[in-house]
Amino acid sequence: MTMHIQTVDYQSADAGQLLVTSLHETGFAVLRNHPVKAAALDKLYRDWKSFFLADDRFDYLADPENADGTQQGYHPTEVSETAVGHTTKDLKEFFHVVPGGRIPPSLEADILTYRESTFALGEEIVDWIRQNAPADVQHKIDAVLPNILSKTASLLRVLHYPPLQGDESADAVRAAAHEDINLVTILPVAEQPGLQVRDTSGTWIDVASIRGELVINSGDMLRELTDGYFPSTTHRVLKPGAKIANESRISIPFFLTPRFDTVLSERYTAGGYLEERLQLITRST
Repeated sequence: MTMHIQTVDYQSADAGQLLVTSLHETGFAVLRNHPVKAAALDKLYRDWKSFFLADDRFDYLADPENADGTQQGYHPTEVSETAVGHTTKDLKEFFHVVPGGRIPPSLEADILTYRESTFALGEEIVDWIRQNAPADVQHKIDAVLPNILSKTASLLRVLHYPPLQGDESADAVRAAAHEDINLVTILPVAEQPGLQVRDTSGTWIDVASIRGELVINSGDMLRELTDGYFPSTTHRVLKPGAKIANESRISIPFFLTPRFDTVLSERYTAGGYLEERLQLITRST
């Protein structure tokens, strides 16, 4: 059976139920008519694209020895991630936005406002998950409430997929197949297509969505917390076709993460789970 990712109207009375059903069945959902304003997103896309195309982005290079563990700042393509199980680096560069950290002054107010409003939406989505899950799953979530999400642990990343140069490795993609580590991810639909999810038969399916909508997906920590009721679905971002190969792509995922002391299962706290996964990523780079 073909995977069906539901597009849910945030304004509808049954929005929570529909979104949670889609997350349970596919690990993904698409949200439209949501509180995040399209004009604000468009401005973020324009402004951050200009940042990534300017030489002064190197003034904000991330310090790998940063003691706070946030890796705040700019990460160029040369040090980009390699997904677990892969050997080729992703074709991307990115910026970790941390309140109180080093952010270009002209970009700071808008991106922090976006971070705040999207975090509030994330809290609402987590509440939808709790309200619409079966009783046994709801009990697991209730055990770690209230305020399961942590503003400091959650990671806002601004991604730039640069234009292709033609000399990329044949097996390189913008983001190799992976699952998200965190609880729930909120991702505004990007300027270009390319996001795909893998269904249970191994078939890759395009995520059908419209610019301005939000892609919501459950991550590894939600799967662990709910004993697999919500899957953490493998997804990837392909290289663009020839018509748009010379265009940039901006993507702004917000990885909503629990407090590190949250007990996900008998095996893991959120902090312990994150540390284990980051070690895997480090060994694969």
